[in-house]
Amino acid sequence: MQGQIEATEKAIRKLQREDAALAKGSGHARPLQPHERAGRRQRVRFRLHQKKRRLGSLRDRLKALEAAKGPPSLCFGSRRLFRAQFHLEENGFANHEEWLQAWREARSDSFFCLGSKHETGGNQTCTLLPGGTLRLRVPNALAGEYGTHVLIRGVRFAYGQDVLGAALAAGQAISYRFVRNDGTWYLYATTERMPAPVVTRRQAGGVGVDLNPGLVAVAEIDRSGNPVGTRHIPVPIQGRRKEQVLATLGEAVADVVAWAKAAGKPVVVERLDFRAKKARLREVSDRHARKLSHFAYASFHALLIARAEREGVEVITVNPAFTSVIGKFMARYGLSPHAAAAVAIARRGLRFGERLRSGNARPLPARNRGRHAWGDWRRILPGVRGRKLTHALYECPSEGGPGRGVPLSAPAPAGAGSHGPERDGLAWVPGCDPPARIVGSTVRPAS
Repeated sequence: MQGQIEATEKAIRKLQREDAALAKGSGHARPLQPHERAGRRQRVRFRLHQKKRRLGSLRDRLKALEAAKGPPSLCFGSRRLFRAQFHLEENGFANHEEWLQAWREARSDSFFCLGSKHETGGNQTCTLLPGGTLRLRVPNALAGEYGTHVLIRGVRFAYGQDVLGAALAAGQAISYRFVRNDGTWYLYATTERMPAPVVTRRQAGGVGVDLNPGLVAVAEIDRSGNPVGTRHIPVPIQGRRKEQVLATLGEAVADVVAWAKAAGKPVVVERLDFRAKKARLREVSDRHARKLSHFAYASFHALLIARAEREGVEVITVNPAFTSVIGKFMARYGLSPHAAAAVAIARRGLRFGERLRSGNARPLPARNRGRHAWGDWRRILPGVRGRKLTHALYECPSEGGPGRGVPLSAPAPAGAGSHGPERDGLAWVPGCDPPARIVGSTVRPAS
């Protein structure tokens, strides 16, 4: 708690310095227009106000923790049921003995057997034997009544039986949990899944994934770094229950992994820090905060990694810096902003270069020509932040329009059939070089 307070105080001091610099009109590479300065100062003051509120809340919580002395109280069996003994009739109990029976059942409705790879069958307390027989060791106090072990025959899991068989053959640890519900005992087994052999190759290309509230953008690139196909997978999760959200994300993950496995290419995804995203929720509008909080980034990553391990698909994580700004493939291929970001993510996972196009890059002094390309994108970012991602910077001139190609997700034209025209995944823009001629000019592997 003290560390959070110190970090918040540091952020407040930084915002105060930024507000003072905006008031003086200094601290920027180029002079700001009055409306730009007013807008930035308003945003800084809003963030400063939220940080001060956060600081006050943290200090109040710290005082409350310091005032509460002694260890925290825990009630195994639920505190609500424990307090029900003082109001028996209101809680549906005829007498105290009936409540005591319910209390004891609630406190003994489950037990856990921890496994170890150094023990026979992965667990010496509870062991799954060949033929579907479960051997459960009896405590010494009950050995005279039940014997040393209890055998439960005909045990077979409807899901994951093959995983348990592989774990037993490999000598892995297997933990078991017994849970009683409505008079019936349920058995849960936990073990580490053996990863499948990797069937994808980086030399073939990659499949980039861009996570966004409401949709998942997927883009496939070839071994030269050029996009060959894109897709938008809708994930409507706002306003849904947790189970519905996980089901929706699971379906999207299954589609992504199936695509990558069929193409024989690894999946490239952003290495996101969800804690940092949650921290930023306090500084944005309620509408935007609801989108970010409902979109389960951590769940998507966990589902993706688990599914990819089962299917033998490699997952590459990359730094997501500037991927939403690097849109040099948008106009040339007729890609959406999110699809262009997915292409940038896939290229970064395969270590391709990200330099500005020669038509947009300015000559640099000799002392700066060896610096990283991200420095150039950092200079561009303030000019496009807060705007809709149209990427006018990268639009090519065309004969009949602003230089946008035909999006891969465009509806089929009349007479093209129910599945639309045949496409190879690329959309050519009139006035720009065709895809076959741009490999040497825009695709450069990182040195």
